[in-house]
Amino acid sequence: MGGDSHENMADLERQACMYENQCLGGTQEYSEEFKAIWHVTEPRCKSIVDAINNGSQSIIYESWREDMERNFGCPQPTNMTYWSWTGALAAAMDSGAYIKFVEMHTEMKSEMEAHRQCMFIYWHRLLLVVFENMLRGQGSQYACVTVPYYNWVGANNRVLSGTCSSLGDCSSITRELGGYTSGTQRTVAINGINNSGRCVPRGEWGSASVPGATSYASVRQQVFNGRNIGEMSPLVEQGCHNNVHSNLGGAMGTFASPSEPLFWSHHAMVDALHTIFHKCRVGTQRLTFAQKTAHPVAWTSCSRRDGGAFNPTDVITMRTGVNGVNPIEGSQDPRIGQYFSGVPNQFAGLMDVRDLGASSYSYELSGQLANMYNNCDGTSTPAPTTTSAPSTSASQPVTSAPVPTTPVPVASSAPTAATQPTRCSLFGWFFRRCGNGRILEAEHGWGLHGLRHSGGGNYPNDNNYYTPAAAPPSPQYNNNNNYNTPIPSPQTSGNNNNNIPSSTPTSAPSPHYDGNNNNQDVVIVNKSNQYEERVSSWYDQTAIKMGGQCAEVMADLERQACMFQDQCMGGTADYSAEFKKIWGAKEPRCLTIVNAINSGEQPIKHETWREDMESFFGCPKPVSSTPSTDQNGGYGDVVQSATDTLLSVIQLN
Repeated sequence: MGGDSHENMADLERQACMYENQCLGGTQEYSEEFKAIWHVTEPRCKSIVDAINNGSQSIIYESWREDMERNFGCPQPTNMTYWSWTGALAAAMDSGAYIKFVEMHTEMKSEMEAHRQCMFIYWHRLLLVVFENMLRGQGSQYACVTVPYYNWVGANNRVLSGTCSSLGDCSSITRELGGYTSGTQRTVAINGINNSGRCVPRGEWGSASVPGATSYASVRQQVFNGRNIGEMSPLVEQGCHNNVHSNLGGAMGTFASPSEPLFWSHHAMVDALHTIFHKCRVGTQRLTFAQKTAHPVAWTSCSRRDGGAFNPTDVITMRTGVNGVNPIEGSQDPRIGQYFSGVPNQFAGLMDVRDLGASSYSYELSGQLANMYNNCDGTSTPAPTTTSAPSTSASQPVTSAPVPTTPVPVASSAPTAATQPTRCSLFGWFFRRCGNGRILEAEHGWGLHGLRHSGGGNYPNDNNYYTPAAAPPSPQYNNNNNYNTPIPSPQTSGNNNNNIPSSTPTSAPSPHYDGNNNNQDVVIVNKSNQYEERVSSWYDQTAIKMGGQCAEVMADLERQACMFQDQCMGGTADYSAEFKKIWGAKEPRCLTIVNAINSGEQPIKHETWREDMESFFGCPKPVSSTPSTDQNGGYGDVVQSATDTLLSVIQLN
């Protein structure tokens, strides 16, 4: 800062006071009694913090927060995450960067890789990581923003326990992101044409049922019933993923769904489920890229919708362009291209959240999700091996090429504030470290759950996480399976041995298998609640009655949960015709199961299932007649509104 001048000393005090306010539990006011006795107004630091917040004073030293966290961490962050998250969203919309992600999700060739095939999870992981990078690039105040995951299993626990009845009132995040009871209608002229609509078209969240496919019993089946990624990914996509999109309706019911901020938290939850699957079915061993391409569980191919088959080294298609006109690769888009830099861009390079270089992250899991991660489906996690997976097991040709990362494009028109951000993390919303922690959407209010975390850097905390320092170039794994011995990166050794496909140029070595074994995929915390514990007790006790946890018992527990929803939770609704057409969906997972039970094709084996479930949950909303086949009566109008107005309204920015 230039020495110990009067102004620098004053600024250092401002930094210290603001740090207390943000990282040491907040700045408290005096009590009225204390003020009366001592004839004082307010604490000195509170006056300073208020002055900073109202703009009458400002901290001159821009990197004060990063410097203080590097030295002290952030032991007790105050509940500032919500406004940081929503503030970053608003800044991204204002900068014109946000709409690019809507474009990539709606662009035809990109969408063909995104949905209805086995690469659904890996494609959306890249979208999610780049989106988070972009949010962090909207200004230094957002440098540690992460996408909180929306735990709709928790919402299902609450509706099952009778404490709420809809996605809107069972989920705090739906209220924190603007709610659903009111909005402002605007008519704006875009290219000379008047368009009328709300900022983000939303469905009737207050009456949207919590899908049966989000129940603990059903989600377990979707995650663990797949023997490999080629089976697990479609189960999750066509199960809980589609059902939440449909029931929320509005923009979430269309491919323009990224325009709804809740989209990102929804997909972070899907991503967390894959993280559980990867640990349970693939194991905890860090794999080289060659091993990833040959792994019979972590990599399986399937047919592309536009012909041919997916290969592990295929570079993901993710293109921007207004209404699909003149599309360009997102990595080359002058507005957002820089946020792809350093992120693996091949499908197989995205299978492990610990191997994404500076974009690596962890999830904080508790309760049921933690149980799924720790205990899987009762089978043991594959043990680490000292040999790579045999190439004969791979469904596609094996290559030893490391995953190329995307070079930084020449961005002539990108905003100056949108520089490549430093990855930062949150331990919950409480123990904050620079890194990357993806967290839960606060079942009990913002700030009480969470994590997505990065493993780069040099400053360990108690959980073996590291905050970034001025880090040297990331080392790579060598190929001798000695995972604790990194080899020098080409920047430091001057010898680049990467055999990168010529069709995919790169300006940097692969950072995503960097030898940093401190990278973690999950942090387990103890933050369960009574609703979760009640559902888990029903599940575990019934499993014991039926003979213990096994594939058939798990399948029967899902049948029980789906039938209970159909008989005691208001019925099992079908998707609307519009949703089926847009998403290529058939029907909700639980509706398929209920129909199979009713037809005798899949009978429930546990005879006292209804009595047992009512002993835990009662029968909050009994169904005495055939439920409607479409819970979204006005869904078509909302979809039309979203389709006709949403993209054009957002394009104002």
